Amino acid sequence: MRYLMLVIEPDVPDRGPTPETETWVAEQDASGARVLGSRLRPGADVRRVTLREGEIVVTDGPFSESKEVISGFDIIEAASPEEALAIAAASPGARNATVEVHPFWPTEP
Repeated sequence: MRYLMLVIEPDVPDRGPTPETETWVAEQDASGARVLGSRLRPGADVRRVTLREGEIVVTDGPFSESKEVISGFDIIEAASPEEALAIAAASPGARNATVEVHPFWPTEP
């Protein structure tokens, strides 16, 4: 089953990947658990898009109500929720930020 891992932390300028993050990514890539992942740009570069009464509304970030931002994501493949949580717990984000683990809905073959 696939899971989306969101790394959430205070909105800070990009520090670049740490050596421990690069190691974790390499390990997950080698094991086949990591399908895709990336760092994300800071809150000032985020845009929100809504459609209200037929009108497209675009709002530029940063958003004052947000103290934290999604700074990165990974899509992982795991045999069980427990395995997905173990992969997330091993990530540097779990020690330095917050990691949310979202299961995907199953898809038809």
